[in-house]
Amino acid sequence: MKKSDRGKCMESELKKEKMWKYDMHVHTREVSPCGRMSVEEVVNAYMESGYDGIWITNHFHREFLELTEGMDWNKKIDFYLKPIRDAVKNLKDAGKDFHIGLGMELRFLTDPNDYLIYGLSEKLLYNEADRWLYMDLQSFYEKYKDRLLIIQAHPNRADSSYPADIDYLHGMEAVNTSPRHDSGNEKTQKILIMHPWMIPTAGSDSHRPEDIGRTGIMAGESIDTEERLVEVLKSREYALI
Repeated sequence: MKKSDRGKCMESELKKEKMWKYDMHVHTREVSPCGRMSVEEVVNAYMESGYDGIWITNHFHREFLELTEGMDWNKKIDFYLKPIRDAVKNLKDAGKDFHIGLGMELRFLTDPNDYLIYGLSEKLLYNEADRWLYMDLQSFYEKYKDRLLIIQAHPNRADSSYPADIDYLHGMEAVNTSPRHDSGNEKTQKILIMHPWMIPTAGSDSHRPEDIGRTGIMAGESIDTEERLVEVLKSREYALI
């Protein structure tokens, strides 16, 4: 996406000297079996790369159900949240200022696409997420459009994704830098240019050491809550790295 086409999402428009840097699409091996790094390794790598925080967006799809087979729902969510909770505790104990956000990469059972979900709370996962995999994008959007942000991940990834109906999305991942996939970023950016109300995001889709810190967003203020992330993304007061 050309900077001239990013509207308010331009680094040149962010005038403050201090910039905060976040990766919006990160996996850990504790929950995402395709991941090769523990949450501790991921956090340390991002801190060394100069980031101020990450959103952990572990997979929430059929394989999650298989991985947690035999657990009741509360135990499944305990399992999903454990790497995030462990990271937050370890950072607090060490007195380190680095934000760990609660995200999700959701794939419905009847849909090959992946959707990045932001604005989550632990309470919502315990109380309502047991139904999510059995929904579809339209029903999920209609129920949660005012409570969550639904961003399609890598909409034009070759042989695995296709652009979903934009009527049921808040935005799309404009930049996905996974080195093992052709994510079709230019095609996605053209869609975003044609529909400027949609929210663009950027994420490294980190699974392995070579993925760390390839992209993300930069903001002129700290983003340290899920609510604040939603506000910043809606305001477009950030830049894609």
